[in-house]
Amino acid sequence: MLPQSVSPKNYHLSCGLGASLYLGYWELKLAVISSKLGMAAALALSFSSTTVFAADIAQNSLNLVDPAPLATQKPAVDGVNFKLSAVTGVIGGYSNHMFIASMATPMPFFPSFGIQLDLGVGEYRHDYTSAAAGLHLFYRNPDTGMLGVYGDWGYVDNEHGGRVGVEGAIYNGRWSLDALAGVRFGTHYETEFFDEVDLSYYFTDNFRGSVGHRLISRGHVANVGFEYMSDNIAGWSVFGEAEAGEDNYSGAWVGLRYSFGNSSASTLIERDRIADPIVRIPRNLASLTRCGSIANPADWHDSWNGFETSKSNKICGSKSHLKKHNAVENKAND
Repeated sequence: MLPQSVSPKNYHLSCGLGASLYLGYWELKLAVISSKLGMAAALALSFSSTTVFAADIAQNSLNLVDPAPLATQKPAVDGVNFKLSAVTGVIGGYSNHMFIASMATPMPFFPSFGIQLDLGVGEYRHDYTSAAAGLHLFYRNPDTGMLGVYGDWGYVDNEHGGRVGVEGAIYNGRWSLDALAGVRFGTHYETEFFDEVDLSYYFTDNFRGSVGHRLISRGHVANVGFEYMSDNIAGWSVFGEAEAGEDNYSGAWVGLRYSFGNSSASTLIERDRIADPIVRIPRNLASLTRCGSIANPADWHDSWNGFETSKSNKICGSKSHLKKHNAVENKAND
């Protein structure tokens, strides 16, 4: 029975309106659910496509900055490669023995660019610790040459300093020209220009000889070097350098090196141009071989640590550098 205040006509109208609203609500609900399902499907499809594309890039080493066809592109570093070296000799008149490790790899998505990290630790003059680290970031075309930035740090109890600059190489048949130029800086250096230049010739695919120039904290230095890789024992090579220059500086060292990794290089000339660039350790320690302490604050020198300039009571350089600041040499022979 209907309430007296509600007529049959109004009651049927209300019921019809309520049913319409109820059905309309569920139609809207279903539309929203369908919309969300469609969006989810679209997102899933999009994600799947992106994943496939990323996998395709990784699989084919797609170079996003090289306009050359994929089949003709050559990476700066042919895979992830390593070098382990043991070095012994003399730097600046004192013995130095080091273990050196290097790792080189192409940059993901930009294989025309490469990265190499060098680390070394050893013993200097039987009573000092020597250590060094270097980082290369570079572009390379294995057919023509490379260009990049380089930075390193060297330490010989208790003095240390860094270098930063631009390095490059030109390849022409059996000839290679390698160069590094920049600024030497640190708490124990006067901020100065430095360079390393090497002109190399590969007498065979596995034997390289070189002549070069260095500008270290002690002055100009002439250098000769070699490396020979065995034809029969994969990855193994012997190498060495000898140098002499101003301020009575001299140095000579030999080493044994083992190279391994993903590279397809089977000869020394291929390794040097497609696997990993030159290792500049222990070369960078040469500037730390004549150092002295400055007693009078008035003679302290200006040093730059890469962020700010301050006064320092120790200096590494030539004998004339030390004399200029009345420094007493603390790496003299006992």
